Amino acid sequence: MPFDGTEFLRHRFEPPQPRRGWRAASIAVLRALLLLPPPTTMPEALLRVLEEARGLIEQREDWVSGAYQTGGGQRCAVGALRAASSLLNYPAAGTAAQRLVAEIVRQRGFDAIETMNDHAGHDAILGVFDRAIATAAARHE
Repeated sequence: MPFDGTEFLRHRFEPPQPRRGWRAASIAVLRALLLLPPPTTMPEALLRVLEEARGLIEQREDWVSGAYQTGGGQRCAVGALRAASSLLNYPAAGTAAQRLVAEIVRQRGFDAIETMNDHAGHDAILGVFDRAIATAAARHE
């Protein structure tokens, strides 16, 4: 029986599909980089960093505990803040965002963002980001 390769054509190769959460986070970052004008004030930059960081971990599958970032693109709260600050190129706003989140975390009884991230869970971290975003929005007005 001659080899003609037909047995290799029975199964089509389907490339792996990206995870929905990663895709949504990427779109949010691209939207921020390409469509929004650069911030003119620190409160505006702070708000943008917080919103993008929250967007990076909004989906449960994009969030991780016990590591800043994984090879699969999952991030903890601090990893999301660092990534958003870096992608938006707002280092001062990133530092301010991390301070604000740390202050809210301390008000909730934790000594560090990482501690709350690893022990309180995804929903609690999103709540901290929501509170930080509301605080930054009030400063912006």
